[in-house]
Amino acid sequence: MVGHWSAACPASWTPDWIGEPRRSVDDAEDRDVNCIRERTDRMRPASLEFITITDSEGFRSLRAEWVSLCSRANRSHLFSSFDWWLNAWLFYAEPLGQKLRLVTGRHDGRLLLVWPLVTDRRTLRMLSTGMFEYRDVIVEPSGFAGQWVRQAWSYVQSSVDADVFILQNLRMPSALATELRQQPAATPIGGGWCPLIRLDRFADWDAYAATLPKSLIADQRRQWKRMSRDMPGISFQVIDCEDELARVMEWIRLQKIAWAEARQLFPGWCVTVRKWENLRRAARLALAEGRLIAVALRDGDQIVSAGWGFICGDEYLFHAFAYDAARSTYSPSRLLLERLVRTCFDRGIRSFDFMPGERPFKRTWATDYVPTESYVGPLNWRGACLLRLGKLKPLSGSVAETVRPLYRRLPRPARDRLRQVLGELSMVTDAQTLKPPAPPPTGVTPAPDGSREEPDEPVKPAGGVGR
Repeated sequence: MVGHWSAACPASWTPDWIGEPRRSVDDAEDRDVNCIRERTDRMRPASLEFITITDSEGFRSLRAEWVSLCSRANRSHLFSSFDWWLNAWLFYAEPLGQKLRLVTGRHDGRLLLVWPLVTDRRTLRMLSTGMFEYRDVIVEPSGFAGQWVRQAWSYVQSSVDADVFILQNLRMPSALATELRQQPAATPIGGGWCPLIRLDRFADWDAYAATLPKSLIADQRRQWKRMSRDMPGISFQVIDCEDELARVMEWIRLQKIAWAEARQLFPGWCVTVRKWENLRRAARLALAEGRLIAVALRDGDQIVSAGWGFICGDEYLFHAFAYDAARSTYSPSRLLLERLVRTCFDRGIRSFDFMPGERPFKRTWATDYVPTESYVGPLNWRGACLLRLGKLKPLSGSVAETVRPLYRRLPRPARDRLRQVLGELSMVTDAQTLKPPAPPPTGVTPAPDGSREEPDEPVKPAGGVGR
């Protein structure tokens, strides 16, 4: 661990926290949590003491306190959990040579704030699995929470060994985005919209289905009849054992690889060992804790379509699904999605999160959109120069062809240093080309012949900063 730091407390303000509290699972536990919150709100405004954890041992030592903080903060989301971020560090960031910069904030020894960060070369980023995930500072709910996030940002700016920050995928409302909006040096980039089904607005599936396009519902009925006629052994299964989960996830992975290769696209996490291992571990742990819903449509022993996602409090995070391309004319993924949404209604899930991704089926099924925000900015004068240079796009094709012969003539140490600088420059150039999100798209009805049958996310070519 390195660095102790304490900040003077600025004027009080309160961020816009996630609206409705999670449902109580244990009344006694909730009363204890509420008592802790009351004590926190009665505290005098005070500075937090910050330290930066830089090693795996220090990371692991936070488990109990991290879990307790998430419980008090109603942060039962997968992307706030200790295990998700520890695995992100162990199986992705550390093997890539990134440096851990895990910021913790305490008051009277009690953990009140956690911010998982890494430095990649000399760029500060949120710790990541290399896949899309929502990110934010985890902070104790309190009237002082906004002050503590501001103090954490000041601490990071003064202590981190980086020139530029790129902080992406902050799902709104976000404590960190609220602070970055007030920082002149923070420039909004990228972002997007997360399509949701607000299940809590409907009594049941029938009430929700009445809001979907009539042509879609009619085609669902037609496809169910065709499938039942042509596949008399068809059945819907909710996965409840680890061996079957492993089989279904592997099947999904292989279908996605085949889908991407047929379209000459890069399959992403499906072929990256570190990313795949992180997903498998997260799914196994969630199944053991009752926080996973994995489902499959089967024709006897043959999988026709399957998918999985994570229960995060009252929300279902739909992570991945796929279908058998040989049976695409039956629209098996749409039929699976219907059964999955019905299952979420039965389990009292209040929100069904499709995750970002511009796919027509998401726009058709969603009732709401939640924005995500991303920011880039300098941390010092070198970062300011790098960002200005990045806007000029000096690594364009013609320039690169001109300087390549000169680069090859440099001594090896000079080439190594230049390669690092050029890598940083490429990263910030890519980040600055990302555009802020446009308003949510209007709905598009899938073609009734099933021709829009598709996997859960667009599989993009390799490259870019989309982490």
